Amino acid sequence: MSRVAFPSARTRSLAMAIALRVALATALVCTAVFVLVYAVLQHQSRSALQATIDTDIAGLSDIYRSEGPEGLSQRLRERLDLAPTAGERPVYIVVDSQGRALVGDSAQWPKLDPAVSEVGVIEAGGEKILARVTQLRGGLKLMAGRSMALAEQSLSQTRLLFVAALVLIVAGAFFIGEFGARKLRRRIDSINGVFDSLYDGDFKARTTATTGRPDELDALSGHVNLTLDRVERLLKAQRDVSDNIAHEVRTPLTALNQRLEDALARIEDPEAITSLHQAEDQVRGTLRLLDSLLDIASAEAQRGDLRALPEVDLSELARQLCELYEASAEDAGLTLTADIEDSVVVRADAMQMSRLMVNLLDNALKYGSAGTSLRFVLRQGPVITVEDEGQGVPDADKGRIFDRYHRAHTSMAKGHGLGLALVAAIAGRHNLSVRVEDSHPDKVHKGARFIVSPESGA
Repeated sequence: MSRVAFPSARTRSLAMAIALRVALATALVCTAVFVLVYAVLQHQSRSALQATIDTDIAGLSDIYRSEGPEGLSQRLRERLDLAPTAGERPVYIVVDSQGRALVGDSAQWPKLDPAVSEVGVIEAGGEKILARVTQLRGGLKLMAGRSMALAEQSLSQTRLLFVAALVLIVAGAFFIGEFGARKLRRRIDSINGVFDSLYDGDFKARTTATTGRPDELDALSGHVNLTLDRVERLLKAQRDVSDNIAHEVRTPLTALNQRLEDALARIEDPEAITSLHQAEDQVRGTLRLLDSLLDIASAEAQRGDLRALPEVDLSELARQLCELYEASAEDAGLTLTADIEDSVVVRADAMQMSRLMVNLLDNALKYGSAGTSLRFVLRQGPVITVEDEGQGVPDADKGRIFDRYHRAHTSMAKGHGLGLALVAAIAGRHNLSVRVEDSHPDKVHKGARFIVSPESGA
């Protein structure tokens, strides 16, 4: 598995997300509180205005009963003459049973039912009026109202004050949240920095705890340090085992191979020479097997960040290898063609990438049919393609051909089945993947096409 590519703090900030959430939650709570307070104030303002109107209606009814229509009309005209033009301006209308206006403008009589003393909001003179209508004796109808301009102005000021307060509160909540989240981000960045060092091959880096009271991140830092301590010990043990294997097994095998060569130089018995040659081949095969296993283990252990690797001109490396393999292809009765794009530069281990391309070319030479061609293609990405015109890989083997010790059922070639496993290990080390498909699916000899390309998400 390749290293997961996490977004950097420049593209996605946890601190900013927390600060925004705090600000949004504050805005929602403050807005809900304002809506509730505004509804209460609006209700109280209308109730106070309606109480004033009801008191006015009761007083006017008493005047009508004691002084009659003329006395009521006279009192209303006096009130209208003395009424202010702003604020809670009073509005009165009196009409007789024929609908004629005695006081006020008959065109402004509202669509309210005087039989039930209905209350409602009407428009008059370009402003909203809260009015109540009632039925008087003798067929007269009375409307008394008050302008809502003062109440609307007060509520409008309340809204402006709320908006200003909301901006200040949300800004304050955002900055407080961002300040706290920034401290959290610094501590998380410290932990991420340890893992970055780990991917770069530095297994000595450790997290540091805060100097105050321990919290959850201190506990996480402690677990990270304990885990890294254990990983470092395990890696050291693994390296020690690998070194011991390389020393304890390779050294006697090399010495045994040398003794076999010395014995072959002194012995003349044909049967003994044949047996010694067989033993020598087995020793050399065991050494190659050991080297391949160690190479695979090394490549798999180094999977991860490529930033510590140098830039390699893969185009130049591929051209050199293809020039070397042209003669080998001719000896095998094959034609090697190379299509290499210029300036394919990647961060890589040059030796390992050479092994990857060499193993693919060896595999193509081994299984290509005489008289056919091999094709090597390199493109930006990098994308490496090696294809032959041999028998191809059976469908049943395509899913396992990169496993260790696996060889296709149709294979008659010698080997341990580690060449393609090493290709897969080296590809994974460089955040690449390898797959196989038929190069000529419509022919009897389907051939094989091996493609090395970047892993998805790498």
